Amino acid sequence: MARRVAALLFCLFFLLMSREPPWGDARITFETARALIDRGSLDLQLDAPSYFFTVYAGKKYGFATLGNVLASLPSLLLYRVLSLGSAQPQPALYALCCHVSSALLMALSCGLFLRLCRMRGARPRLAVLLTLGLGLSTICFCYARSPYSEALQTFALLWLFERSLVQAQPQRMTRVGMASLGAAAGIVLNAKLVYAAVLPLCALYVAGLLLRATRRSPLPAEEAASMPPLSLSRVVAGLSVALLAFLPFVALVLVHNYIKTGSPFRTGYWGDLFSGQLWPSLYGYTLSSGQSIFLYSPPLLLALLGLRSAICDRDVSRRLQTALLLSLIAVVTLLNAKYFLWHGAFCWGPRLMVPLTPLILLLCLPWLDTALQQGILWLRRAALGVLLLAGAVVQLLGASLYWDHFLRIAQTVRDALGGPVWSPDYLPHVYFIPQFAPLRGYPWLLSHMLRRDPNLSADAPWRTLFAHPIDVSSHFGRLRLDFWILDWGSHPVLATAIVCSLLVAAALCLRSLHAALRDADRI
Repeated sequence: MARRVAALLFCLFFLLMSREPPWGDARITFETARALIDRGSLDLQLDAPSYFFTVYAGKKYGFATLGNVLASLPSLLLYRVLSLGSAQPQPALYALCCHVSSALLMALSCGLFLRLCRMRGARPRLAVLLTLGLGLSTICFCYARSPYSEALQTFALLWLFERSLVQAQPQRMTRVGMASLGAAAGIVLNAKLVYAAVLPLCALYVAGLLLRATRRSPLPAEEAASMPPLSLSRVVAGLSVALLAFLPFVALVLVHNYIKTGSPFRTGYWGDLFSGQLWPSLYGYTLSSGQSIFLYSPPLLLALLGLRSAICDRDVSRRLQTALLLSLIAVVTLLNAKYFLWHGAFCWGPRLMVPLTPLILLLCLPWLDTALQQGILWLRRAALGVLLLAGAVVQLLGASLYWDHFLRIAQTVRDALGGPVWSPDYLPHVYFIPQFAPLRGYPWLLSHMLRRDPNLSADAPWRTLFAHPIDVSSHFGRLRLDFWILDWGSHPVLATAIVCSLLVAAALCLRSLHAALRDADRI
């Protein structure tokens, strides 16, 4: 079922893909990947603001870890294959191909999430429903169609968590499994260096449970008879395999650092990265009008309802899972909150919290499965449906326009009010003042696009806050819906073929998934 759901979501992500090429940090990543393919080098020959680079020996390098560069290679290689025979750049094809890696990684993340739902006791139908909700009703949707690194980070953290849970079970611990655990830890490190802070948590969890099992048999006598005993030497051997699998990824980080800074222990990042204010950031992530995870991913409200049950679960193994889950969420959240750009700068919603979204949603289990079988069943199921529908509406709203359109308008307002006193990257009014919240601003812009009314200042959401109107109408001409198919008007046959192929593939996935669920019900 995990593979079927992942394939279905990949088709849906692709159908609703963005039309924008990589911008900002994503552009630096893709240009580095292009340099690697074309010149076998990581230095950039790109005219862009200096804060995107580190400079060493007269060459410019991107800050991003090499994992993000390598993850973008499939997208670039796909573009190279599809654009053969054309000497001219093809912007529409390039923009479409550049999103393939993100869509694939987020779809694989959803497949992992379904497996984790089953491990936490969810019935097959609920596990599938929650997984579809994660992919289509949370902020993961918008970053599945964006070439930023959040999809890789989401996949890496989920795979590390899943591997930790599996390999911590004595009856399932294998050398191949431990090697995959080490690889997952290495991918996490190469996806984002700061995630190194979560690696000791997973290592202690796995090592602690395995060493505990050497002191007493965790299996019933009839099962233990068919399996080799978990000796201390077997545990040490397994942990050694995980470490050996992890070390090449560490070497990759050190070599990359050496290339771009001249030292394996310098990353090239500048300034005091973790000088942010903790409490305003935590408030921003939870209760603010412009960055709250609950506004941008409404299904996460289920995690609040299920938190107490998850912590107090009678099943000891699930309580330990919850402890690891909460530890991962807490560490990453605190690191994000202390980051000086806790808001993620120019983006849609709490970008830095995207990789934690599936982990947070897991906290609704096992409570949700039980809750949906008690009380007035139709009312509870209807409430869940409304919550998922609300999340889907938020994601379609976020996908409708590329985020720069609204944020550039907010920047114009900032500058009109004395921009030099503010940081050029920081838009506090967007994050904390409801009238500037993107969830309010996007419908305003869309209504003007539908009415073809360029007078944006007439009914701007913030017009009541200022004595004199601020003219932002110059931005109207740049507004455009953000769906790839709108750039393919000159190739209607090819666009139709792509859409029809994706729809057929999605229909086949749905049919196969329905059959799998029916078989599961019989079992």
